[in-house]
Order: sequence, then C-alpha cells, then structure tokens
Amino acid sequence: MSNLTLYGVFYPYINDFITMKRHLGFSASNMEISLKAFDRYAKSNGVKHVGISEPLALQWCAKRENEANDTWSHRINFLRQFCIYLLNLGFDAYIPQKPPSKKDNNFIPYIYSDGEMQAIFHAVDSLRLHDLHMNNSLFIMPALVRLLFATGLRIGEALALKMEDVNMEANFLIVRKSKNGKERIVPFTDSLSKVLAQYIRYREKLPCIRGDYFFIKPNGEDCRGSAIDYWWIKILSIAKIPRRGNEPGPRVHDARHSFCTKSMKKMTEEGKDLYYTLPVLSTYVGHSKLSSTDRYVRMTADMYPDLLGKTESICSYIFPKLKS
Repeated sequence: MSNLTLYGVFYPYINDFITMKRHLGFSASNMEISLKAFDRYAKSNGVKHVGISEPLALQWCAKRENEANDTWSHRINFLRQFCIYLLNLGFDAYIPQKPPSKKDNNFIPYIYSDGEMQAIFHAVDSLRLHDLHMNNSLFIMPALVRLLFATGLRIGEALALKMEDVNMEANFLIVRKSKNGKERIVPFTDSLSKVLAQYIRYREKLPCIRGDYFFIKPNGEDCRGSAIDYWWIKILSIAKIPRRGNEPGPRVHDARHSFCTKSMKKMTEEGKDLYYTLPVLSTYVGHSKLSSTDRYVRMTADMYPDLLGKTESICSYIFPKLKS
C-alpha cells in the first residue's frame, strides 16, 4: 500500500506551507507535526476537498482532556496560520479565534537559591543506575544541568547542540536551533569549560559510534527532553526541593529564569546601568523582544528589594508597580 493513502487532501499544502515558514527562518517542526495530525484528522472525518469548514476547525480546536494550555494554544495558532495561508491561495477556510494567552501574567517562576543550586549539583552527581543501560540519559546529566544554570539555555537548545557548536578553545556555544529561529553565540566561563571538557573526555571513551550531537546517550543516540524531566524529578527529591503544590515546578526551565534574575542582580551589584545591560542579556538568552527579558525581572523583582532601589532612578520602567 502506498504511503500516500495515509495522507489527506491538505498534505501537499502543509508541506508547501512548512517550506515557506522555514525559508523565513522558522524551525516549524512542532507546527509540521501538528498540521499533519490535522490532515489525518480531516481525512478520518471524510474531508475530500481542500477547504476548512467552521465545524471542522472548531472540532479540532476544542480543548482536549488533560491537555496543557500551552499545547492547546499552539495547536490553535498553527491551524490559524495555515487557514490564512489557504485563504491567500483562494480556498475557503474558517479562521478560528485566537486562543487564550499562553502566558499567565500572574505566574511567578521558581528561582533557585544559591543553596538549592548547590544541592542540585550534589544530587545530580549522586545519581546512579542499578543496571547497565546504554539507552539512558543519566550520562549527560551532571554536565547538562550545570550548562543550563550557567548559560540560561532552553533545554531544547542545549540538547540540539552539535559537537561543532561547542568551541572549547574560545569558550562559546553556537545555538542554531533556537525558539525564534535565530542563531546566536553564547560565551561561557572557565568553570563551565572544565565541566564540559570532563564530559567530552568521557564521551570520547564510549564504545559506541558517536553521533554529531554534543549530548548523547552511552549508545550514541541523541537525548530527549522527556528523559531529562524524569531525572529532574529525582534530582529535586534528593536535593529536598519540594514541589510547588498546584503551581508548575520547580522545573528544568526554571534554571533559565534563575540565570536571568541572578544575572540582573549581579550586574546591579557591580554598578552597571541596566538601561544598557538589559538588551545585552536579552540577546544572550535569545529573546526576540526586550519585553521578554523584562518579564523575567518584573515577576521576580520582589526577591531583591535592594535591586529596585538601585535601578529606580535609571530605568524604573523595568519594574512597574503592580496593583495589589
């Protein structure tokens, strides 16, 4: 049976749409997966002609049981963009309403204290496997965790690093697969360099055929984010860092939040003007807009009341007073 029988009428248009997005500089991998799932959904519902009706769009956009708001929001946005694309091609397509905001403005990220960070490092170093499993991500965890806290990289960016992206002579990373599709250079410290050099020495001793990815399992395969989440729960338990009840986290991604806020605190203590250094931090962590970096600081500013006093005269716009 031809593989073409597995696809619906939207499949070739989705391929063209994704190609266009990538030519514009977007990764579009998640969008491609979602829209091809929509194509299969439309086929299973008997859609035989190109065109997206209101009932079909609304059925697809309905929130699913136990679906995270982020996933739901992305799924709707992907279909909205594809519907607009079809309209521009001359097809009928109902454009669903924009989803609720993916970001909860009242959400406060978890910021790891210096003591908690040290507890995490001790915990990750203490992890052991009871059996020899080559298909396991534990091998990378000590170096990966330290890299996340030291650079503020997103977990997806770290796992997407290739060997050629890690320059150990000049101490910098090249992040190619970023959230906004833009490449950037991320310098790192000598202390992180020692950690990465140690990881590389062990990596080179693996008996497997090693792939291009920097972080690999002992069998040479690349690592997935779901495996990192599994180990993160164990790390927090050993470090005695409790879950936040009904709030998400502490998460691996909160290492990025912690990096941003601690960087702002350090720059202020060094007497640097945040009016000029905020854009530098924004570029370093790969934000497409300055407001994204501002949001990190604004949500966690209450952790450092002295920070507000030092910066109020030069860039009070960064920390607007919140209504109680």
